[in-house]
Amino acid sequence: MNLIRTFFILTAAIMCFSAEFVNIKGTGEGASESDALSSAKRDALEKSVGVFLSSKQITENYVMISDNIISKSNGFIKKYSVNETARTEAGTVRVTITADITDVVDQIVQDEMALKLLLTEMKLPSFAVRIFDKNGKKDDKAETSVKKYLIEKGMKLKNIKSEVTDPDSLKKLGIDFVLEGNTDYEFISLENTYNIKSMKSLQITINLELTDCKTSEIVSTHSVAGKKAHISETTAKELALQQIGPQVAAYIINQAVKLWSNKLTGN
Repeated sequence: MNLIRTFFILTAAIMCFSAEFVNIKGTGEGASESDALSSAKRDALEKSVGVFLSSKQITENYVMISDNIISKSNGFIKKYSVNETARTEAGTVRVTITADITDVVDQIVQDEMALKLLLTEMKLPSFAVRIFDKNGKKDDKAETSVKKYLIEKGMKLKNIKSEVTDPDSLKKLGIDFVLEGNTDYEFISLENTYNIKSMKSLQITINLELTDCKTSEIVSTHSVAGKKAHISETTAKELALQQIGPQVAAYIINQAVKLWSNKLTGN
């Protein structure tokens, strides 16, 4: 019965997510006009997403869906016009806008809902992340960039001891899936390009695969490469990982979701 219910919920969600929000009023205040405008955009998006989620009777368990979208408000404002800019008695700036919200929001809500419903049906499985550099040393920064993405998606994470390696032992520790792989870093001097002796370009690659600890099945695998220039090797590494860590994790989880969805619906 639960599987049938999930199937119909997901199907209904896909069918309903087609509306584009236009002429949404947004008001924001800030220390500067720029801050007030950002706040107004966020307000407009919050209203449209709030109306959408309310119309679909989404429970409080899915508040993170709204938060995740609203935190990226600038990326979903299709166009806007400033209706009024005024100075308040408190000395702040108040801006009122009319905005059109891109229908991309619909797809984002759909994806967020599908993942949360799916994880719920799977009884909230536990994940662990384990990444090493090419020298076999634990890569904490890479792990952090991937874990951050998974946590934002509402996944349950567990720490993993370095001496535990095989999937069966991980399963006994309550870990259902392990996302593991390696990183490769190479720094190239850019002195001739920028005429700055310490300027370097970091070339980075992350290879990850998701394994089902119960069956030892490799659910999904992916590799992402990137680069970042900076005078500090540490900063270049952190900036690059902030970008490609979530990218590789997102691809692997999206592929896994398709597989899990098919299994749950019998396809």
